Amino acid sequence: MPISDLTIEIFLLLRDTFFDEKGFPKPFYLREKNNTQDDPLDEYIAKILSEGLPDAICEKSTGPLISPDMVIYRPELCNNTLREILKSDTSCIVAIEVKKLERSATGQIARAMGMDYNTTPPCGTVRVYDATDFSLDIRGFYLLTLRSCRLARYGFAIR
Repeated sequence: MPISDLTIEIFLLLRDTFFDEKGFPKPFYLREKNNTQDDPLDEYIAKILSEGLPDAICEKSTGPLISPDMVIYRPELCNNTLREILKSDTSCIVAIEVKKLERSATGQIARAMGMDYNTTPPCGTVRVYDATDFSLDIRGFYLLTLRSCRLARYGFAIR
């Protein structure tokens, strides 16, 4: 059986987790944030991916302000694979950067500038480090989220 693209597996898992069969959002609730850099949504998404992708591992960043937010990989496919192949093979390894937008009670984007890219400009490749601290460039994707203040729910799209 051929190995599927991780981006497709991630999309399908998140779609089924956050939306019903008609495409309506399912409500879910997150723990309160402890501070500005605390990110319960990233933790929740990493938990969903860790539990829902049995042949892959989801490594969440080790702290705040570290990009990407998570790396999802299949160890058996990554081990002994050339780094040049890992750079583009999305069946082996991908990175996800979660970007959050919020709507005000009127439905408008809460911040006039919209999304903040911080130090992560839009790019198809991100640099991560393996267990031996050796750099590895891999495909990176944004997970765009939209939170409604009225509903206190998130909606998702992978770009």
